[in-house]
Amino acid sequence: MPIALPDELHSAVSLGILLLASLAGGIFADFLRIPKVTAYLVAGALVGPSLFNLIRVEHMHHLEPLTMLAMSLVLLELGSCFPLAHLRPVLRHAIWLSLGELVLTFSLVACAVFLQSYHLPMALILGALALATAPATTVLVLKESNSEGPVTEFASVLVALNNIAAIIVFELIFLLAQVLSSSADVTALQSVMRLAADLGGALTLGSFSGLLISYGCGLLSQRRWLVMVLAVATLQLGLCESLHLPYMLSFLMAGVVVVNTSDQSSDLFREMEKLSGLLVVVFFAVHGAELDLQAFLQAGVIGLVYIVARAAGKIIGIRWAARLRGEAATVRRYLGSSLLAQAGAAIALANLAAQRWPEVGQQVESIILGTVVVFEIVGPILTRWSVLNAGEVPLAQAISHRSESVFGQFGKMWARGREALGILPQVHVDLENLKVEHLLRRSVQGLPQTTEFDDVIAYIRRSHDNTYFVVNDEYRMVGVIRYAWLSDIFFDATIDTLVRAEDLAGPVKDSLSVDEPLSRAVELFRSSTDDAIPVVKDLESEKFLGVVRRDDLTDLIMRQHK
Repeated sequence: MPIALPDELHSAVSLGILLLASLAGGIFADFLRIPKVTAYLVAGALVGPSLFNLIRVEHMHHLEPLTMLAMSLVLLELGSCFPLAHLRPVLRHAIWLSLGELVLTFSLVACAVFLQSYHLPMALILGALALATAPATTVLVLKESNSEGPVTEFASVLVALNNIAAIIVFELIFLLAQVLSSSADVTALQSVMRLAADLGGALTLGSFSGLLISYGCGLLSQRRWLVMVLAVATLQLGLCESLHLPYMLSFLMAGVVVVNTSDQSSDLFREMEKLSGLLVVVFFAVHGAELDLQAFLQAGVIGLVYIVARAAGKIIGIRWAARLRGEAATVRRYLGSSLLAQAGAAIALANLAAQRWPEVGQQVESIILGTVVVFEIVGPILTRWSVLNAGEVPLAQAISHRSESVFGQFGKMWARGREALGILPQVHVDLENLKVEHLLRRSVQGLPQTTEFDDVIAYIRRSHDNTYFVVNDEYRMVGVIRYAWLSDIFFDATIDTLVRAEDLAGPVKDSLSVDEPLSRAVELFRSSTDDAIPVVKDLESEKFLGVVRRDDLTDLIMRQHK
């Protein structure tokens, strides 16, 4: 039952309620082991006008600049996933995967909606909107999961490609739909010119902003970076809104420019996390409060058709394209389900359709607002499920190690007080009950021994490790290559194509089996300087399964100390 609130409440009260609800949602997310993004959305929906009505609609409008800035920073970071020197091999595959998914998703949604409604313009517009994937939701779930592997890599790239395609296809389909309905107020040439001007303006503004950020990083001290980025991003967002340019495309372009023109981009985005973390919580809480459950019911059968057709298009389209391209089985099975989240881009385009063509656009907007309720709650869960089942997240990373309770927190406070008085407790981290398989990164694949030198270098550029394990045709380990060994070879002009991975490899000193306790990994890391230890099915077969990383083990121990 909605709660009646006094009229004189300040908008800061609504913001406080949203943050408290998000905090509670985050705690429940840890307990239930669901993505925090989903928890923030549900928490916002609970206190929003659709349910308990603890915050006012007009107050959410006051927070809109913050939510748009949060989305902008996420898109800026998403654009940084496109270092062209490293992504050229991935892009060749990703473009074909994206094309297969986009074609099938658009076709299924447009056909299904038309067969249900017999309204061709609405079917075409919904087909275009179905292409968009929520960038903030997807990227933050992947970051929270600490996932790594082909599904994660392709998902990050496809999110950007999908939203670029959605913006362009929407404009083209909207023009076509108006022509077919013979109710267009502008000519086709005027619409094409407007589209070109909008896209060109967004790309130009994004490029200039990216160059300005890169220049500022090199000129200013690191403690001034955050103010500089906020100033540029806020100005860029304001210009996009004033000039009616697609700001999502503009910030994606800015991120691409930054990562390809600045050698300090990694430090920059780590600095941005100090603010973007809070803004993202506000973004999802407000977004959850804006979810209109009544719109979900009003979407009716067409909404249900849209949900099923879009999900089928994403999943089947990826499987079809991945099979044709010979991609790994994990990509075929799990990439499509990681791309189902939908929110900001689709809502913004639906709102634009309602403004341009009210008699069709308002119905489209109602359907999108209704179906977003499903995609924003289920989508993050499926994204996390996808990377977990693809083996791109160590099981120990997916397990919550937080054990706080009412009395447990008193115990921690007592222990901290004893520590302050110099009575130091003896800390013991029990790793005997956790096996190597719980921290195994299966997404790290071995380097075939016949790999030529140029391909070895390409593999190393894309790797997150400094230790690379070489395997034979049966995936048994035959040696290890360490980055330090190659530092001189990189600049040796005498190296030719006859050199293969096995020629560069040395013997493997230590390895782990999946059934050994993690305490064994601690012992091996103490006696080694390697950043990763190979994991085999058993010590006799030496069949390579993946690696245990020093960073992952350190992070696990630190979390158990908390």
